[in-house]
Amino acid sequence: MPKLPSLLLITVFAQHLLFCGAVKLKGNEIAIASHRHHFDKSVHQEALEYGNAAKFRFRRFQSPSAITGALSACRNSPLKWFQGKDGRKGYVSSTKLGGDWVLAESEQTAPECTSEEVLRAYLTGELQERWNEKEVLECKINVKKGKRGPRHETHYQQDLVLKSQRVITSHTGIMRYSQTISIDKIGENDYTVLVRLDPEQQTSATSTKKPFESLSVYVGLKQKGDDVQISAAGIMEVNRKVIPNLLVFDASGIAGAMAGKGTLWLASYFNERREMVARASTLSS
Repeated sequence: MPKLPSLLLITVFAQHLLFCGAVKLKGNEIAIASHRHHFDKSVHQEALEYGNAAKFRFRRFQSPSAITGALSACRNSPLKWFQGKDGRKGYVSSTKLGGDWVLAESEQTAPECTSEEVLRAYLTGELQERWNEKEVLECKINVKKGKRGPRHETHYQQDLVLKSQRVITSHTGIMRYSQTISIDKIGENDYTVLVRLDPEQQTSATSTKKPFESLSVYVGLKQKGDDVQISAAGIMEVNRKVIPNLLVFDASGIAGAMAGKGTLWLASYFNERREMVARASTLSS
């Protein structure tokens, strides 16, 4: 059974800057592409259609509820509760969209933290290695400034190296691919994140044996009191040259199921932090 990268795992790694200059940020500052006071209700988020996933695009500045509504017509079943042995927990869903396309979704709540702290964890390679050690060989991250549509905006470029995974009696071999992450800030405490395969890197060595032919991910972070609600959705097309569709199973469905469950480490990380703070407070009192 193939093990493919998680929805958040596939969004947070970088190894080299091949195009444009690196951007130096002050301290632990997060690279923000753009900032708006409110979610954008003037731009319509088109609905996802079964059998037509290639034409779907996540629009910028969209609220988690708007994205949920756009995907609802294709979702086979409601998100279901999942809790893993490593502490991951949250709601997940996986839906095959026809052909080699699949939709993966998840919802989780990170306790006693800010949205900015969640983003910093989300963009930390060391944490990704800890929570995804079975899949990851190498992960780094750099910040860049380049043309994103009509404007030049700061964003992240990532190159991800994954371990070879077994597919029935064979192996995928080491998988590599490059992506971009764009982070928009909404108001004072909320963020939206869009992730796509980097078109400038798809023919380079950084995208050798990529597991996906196409990939588009939305992540929404909303501050709710002391906690952060994290909503993630990814639409991906499995690369059949790397992950074959064998008769005994549909690899696209497995990819979606693993992607949904794989996103849930963030809530567990902040839950562990909360417990450590509580223990430290008890010992010092």
